[in-house]
Amino acid sequence: MSKDLKMEIFASKETVKPVTFHVYEFHTSELYENKFKLIRSAVWKIKNVNTCGVFEDGKYIYTTEKIEENIPNTDFKLVYLGEKVLEVLENKKVYSELIRYYIVENLKKIKIYDQYRKYACRSNITSRWIMTEKGFQTFSSRDKQISLERKYNVAVYIQDNGKAYLKIDTSSIFSSNQTVADLIDQGIDPRGMEVKNEWAKNFQVGILKEICNYTVTDKIDFADSLKAYYVDTKKESYRVENLPDDTLVVTVELQPGKNYPYYPQALKPVLTREKVGQIDPAFSLSIERYVKRDMALRIELDKNFIQDIGKITQIGNLEFEQEMCQVADLGYKRGTIQLPVLTCGRNRELRCGEEFKVFNYGFYYKPEKKIKIGYIYPKNQINLMKAVANAICDFAANGRYHGEKDAYIVEGLLDIQMKPIAIEEYALNDITDYKRAANHLRKIEDMDIVIGIVPDEMDDDGPYNPFKSIWAEVNIPSQMVSVKTARLFERGKAEGNKTKYYLHNILLGILGKAGGIPWIIKEMPGNVDCFVGLDVATVEKGIHFPACSVVFDKQGRLLGFYKPKSAQRGEKITTKILRDIFDQVIFSYEDKFGDKPKSIMIHRDGFSNENDEWYQEYFGEKEIAYTIVEVRKNISSKLVLIEDGEIKNPTTGYCVYNKEKAYLVTTNMKNKKGSPNPLLIEKKCGNISMGDVLKQVLYLSQLHVGSTQKMRLPITTGYADKICKNREFVPEGKMNQRLFFL
Repeated sequence: MSKDLKMEIFASKETVKPVTFHVYEFHTSELYENKFKLIRSAVWKIKNVNTCGVFEDGKYIYTTEKIEENIPNTDFKLVYLGEKVLEVLENKKVYSELIRYYIVENLKKIKIYDQYRKYACRSNITSRWIMTEKGFQTFSSRDKQISLERKYNVAVYIQDNGKAYLKIDTSSIFSSNQTVADLIDQGIDPRGMEVKNEWAKNFQVGILKEICNYTVTDKIDFADSLKAYYVDTKKESYRVENLPDDTLVVTVELQPGKNYPYYPQALKPVLTREKVGQIDPAFSLSIERYVKRDMALRIELDKNFIQDIGKITQIGNLEFEQEMCQVADLGYKRGTIQLPVLTCGRNRELRCGEEFKVFNYGFYYKPEKKIKIGYIYPKNQINLMKAVANAICDFAANGRYHGEKDAYIVEGLLDIQMKPIAIEEYALNDITDYKRAANHLRKIEDMDIVIGIVPDEMDDDGPYNPFKSIWAEVNIPSQMVSVKTARLFERGKAEGNKTKYYLHNILLGILGKAGGIPWIIKEMPGNVDCFVGLDVATVEKGIHFPACSVVFDKQGRLLGFYKPKSAQRGEKITTKILRDIFDQVIFSYEDKFGDKPKSIMIHRDGFSNENDEWYQEYFGEKEIAYTIVEVRKNISSKLVLIEDGEIKNPTTGYCVYNKEKAYLVTTNMKNKKGSPNPLLIEKKCGNISMGDVLKQVLYLSQLHVGSTQKMRLPITTGYADKICKNREFVPEGKMNQRLFFL
């Protein structure tokens, strides 16, 4: 059996030939600003009023055609320096963007069935033509208001061998046939909606803030009017000449505190899959198989896309292969990592995928004292509360399910006090009563956890948020059960074994929130004493809260998590907060092991742009070795398994890597639709080998405490992410071992 592992990347058939550019010098009086930022902004503005290709290298601006040196409504000047042939390897960034520009230009000409434009090439490349087993078709909702589209994310980069490499990432998006102007005409208030500018050449998405009291013909800051801007500056009179002059301008916040005027006809609401499912469930279900595609279908579409690109005549007939390139050409090796062995109660071993057996063997560590539970439920629904409480206690304490002994459930899984320490009811649809009931429970002493019966819908006006946040203030974790799930418990045997899955997850949730541990890694590779996960929560644009997720020992046992009190601007964690975080890390390790750690592995969610010198000084003076690894989840690359010529989804553990960078699959798509999204792992500093780094990341992705299901992320950054998303439900300013955020 032959196996090969590739990336969804395609090489050019030949090396890139050098071409001639028009070169401009960039001048501005804003010397206090970052020049690289200014020149990027200038390119954006030049593209807005020109149709040719415009590029920059941080020093000069390059164009495919000669342009006017005076760009309207700007605070910079261009000085034309003439034409110049640029060497490819010395200008990789410029040539990468040039090739992408010509790819887009070629796609604009493609027609399907010799009649319809196949691609819409604005700020993104999209197509309403979806590949099916019957050829390319379009899909719209019954009222024709929502359409399924294929989005093509395309990136090009030049390798040292002089070839261009094309990275393709196709996804599904939904477009609305209604503009903001249509919504206003229907009496729908669009304020607060996320909207996209459909007229823009550059990607423009923001929040609609205001319907103004002035029209498109009234004076604005940067032009005589918004209409004049399109007619005179952008030379796009065709967009506005037939629109009413009394159209009210709307403003959109594209950046924090920066609102820009728009024609409402230029804007369309952004539709998510969840939103489409709410608006038209039947349509959402009908297009499911075209939204979630396996790897073979993705590659088939890639080949069709490359065929549509064709030859780029402007760059010596540059053309791309339709077969994926070898990962060695990209500087990577292929690899496979075996899943870890877990250890649970009674020192029994668990194979990954068989975590459900922990209920037969027992947990690795359970709290030593009895767990005292308070309950809260909607008024007149005490039977639901009793059904849930009885099922939990009987399962956890007696190893019984539906009142009968179960051979696969060990007695004494958790020591739960059978009698509730408190019960409380609340009135539905009454926020004041939610808070009253929650405040009553927060006064109960020695309560370890609250189990709440809450409505199925997670509305902002529901009880979920006030319950969680009020109890977190006094260090009481909570476990929520929906009314729908509680009714399954109430019906008991009539529902068969449906509730067993819910009981598994509820018990794991109680265990984690009470400070217990279901399983650990039997043997962790690499010489690391503890793992730390770092992430930053975005409260609102520009305002961030760092979260030191969690500190784990070398077997994956939680030592605690810490959420700093202080907010900051930007995603770069300040040195003051870093010191606060790592002081707490060292304290928690010393409390457990009696000495400070000798080696720390830091997993940073996203980019680690913190102060390198601070890390060197802080850990150097404490004589602690450290390694920093970036774990990035939102990436466009996919790994592709080819087995005996058949394209398949790679399973958990497949990876490509070099000394500094790797792509790792941490999810198994067996019996699931779609294809796995690998993690991008990049080592920023440290002496731990990439092989051990990858094993550690994969092993930690198998350790999710709150469920028998796996996380895509390692629990270091995965739990940091959960803290960030649920920060109002998590106590701050103290190290804590109870997982409030599950």
